[in-house]
Amino acid sequence: MISTCTKVSLGLDRRIGGNVDAVALFIAEGADVPREQLGLLSEPERRAVGRLLTGKFARGKAQEIVGDFVELSGGRVRRVLLVGLGSAEKVNSEKVREAAGRLARQADRRAMRKIAVVPPLLVGGQGTEAAAVVSGFLLASHEFDEYKGAASRADDQKRHGPVELVIIGNEKRLRDQVQRARVITDAQNIARTLASRPGNEVNPPALAAIARELARELKLRVNVLDEKQMKRLGMGGILAVGSGSATPPRIIALEYRPNRARNKPPVMIVGKGITFDAGGISIKPAEKMGKMVYDKSGAVDVLGIMYAVAKLKLPASVVGILAAAENTLGGRAYRPGDLLRMHNGVTVEVTNTDAEGRLVLGDALAWGIETYKPAAVIDIATLTGGVVVALGTTMAGVMCNDEGLMRQLQRAAEATGEKIWRLPVWEEHREQMKSTIADIINAGNREASPLQGGAFLSYFVPEKTPWAHVDIAGVSDVEKELPYYGKGPTGWGVRTLVEWIEGRK
Repeated sequence: MISTCTKVSLGLDRRIGGNVDAVALFIAEGADVPREQLGLLSEPERRAVGRLLTGKFARGKAQEIVGDFVELSGGRVRRVLLVGLGSAEKVNSEKVREAAGRLARQADRRAMRKIAVVPPLLVGGQGTEAAAVVSGFLLASHEFDEYKGAASRADDQKRHGPVELVIIGNEKRLRDQVQRARVITDAQNIARTLASRPGNEVNPPALAAIARELARELKLRVNVLDEKQMKRLGMGGILAVGSGSATPPRIIALEYRPNRARNKPPVMIVGKGITFDAGGISIKPAEKMGKMVYDKSGAVDVLGIMYAVAKLKLPASVVGILAAAENTLGGRAYRPGDLLRMHNGVTVEVTNTDAEGRLVLGDALAWGIETYKPAAVIDIATLTGGVVVALGTTMAGVMCNDEGLMRQLQRAAEATGEKIWRLPVWEEHREQMKSTIADIINAGNREASPLQGGAFLSYFVPEKTPWAHVDIAGVSDVEKELPYYGKGPTGWGVRTLVEWIEGRK
């Protein structure tokens, strides 16, 4: 299996074992620890909780983790940790996920190797509290260390060892939720790992090889289009983007078709996979260009989603498409002023070679819809800097042509703690993309910048096909440590889109 870069094993038990280094409970401001949770602790541990609360060492604030040592029978010593959730009125699964992420970092710093966690009890939680603990802890434990060499190996071996996380509670009630959370979080961490790999390791053919490896493991169908097939299919957009690189582009399609849904139209998810983006002739500034390896985040999200869908054996047919190219400079690179003919016959005047993502997605969307006739389509991409200006780094922008699909996505995002905000794609935005010498241009002026991407892509989706464009440019990676994300790629969107697929009727 592709590495998750997470050194955590997961267990589930009714009681706290004797070889546990620490036991953690979650508390909210202004709320007592429920009796059923205290009942899972030994008498010395309950006394420690009482000392921390009555002495007001622990107040339940959102970023607070306080603890005490207790001596158990046989001279064993254990930490008791109280993890703050913030205001009791605002506690939800996302707050639990964030608190669990902080707990994971505390465990790493203090070299705790086995931690028992008593999940909080949320109103109507039905096991989602335990799932949120698992998700937050495993996401925070992700560390991309595949390229650490001799200079850092000795230090890493001293600091890091496998951590065992044990969820304490009713095994029968929690088992399915905990296992589901593990699979989805592994899928997200797989996407983070692949997004982090550098351009000299992951180019479009290498990404196709990774997809084939995943397909073999999960028993998925896989279809890879090379540059010769793309030329026969008239895919002028993705071919142009990849023309300046020594490594040719690829379109990679993965199919998951369970027997009970084999004859139903699939849902389709298309991801932008620019394995490195120099901007082409419209070259980017040198500052932070190295982070353009993250421009494949949408495509590797698709791999993570397909992993989760297959592992969970969801009862829906799903097609995942990766539109992969490297956008760089060279004697054969495409140029501003070039005219391209896309797979569906739409002609494009190139005005900016750094607006390449919509070109690879346009061909992939047109071909995928024609080939697989999906019931609904979502594309996910680090598409525009404009969406970061508009919405910042805490939410993704969504443009959608179908009210029912938008409601489904909103429910899925709320359930997973990944925020989205709807942006319009109106006829005036489509008009903004019109060209005087071709059908459309690939980039306009600065006005309505994030909407131009969605307006462009709408030309490659039939009007009656439910479709959403998800621009993750602001959320696909972070530059500072967050409660359950370290610096680097986030795998944003895996949780929401798996939830969306699972919730479709």
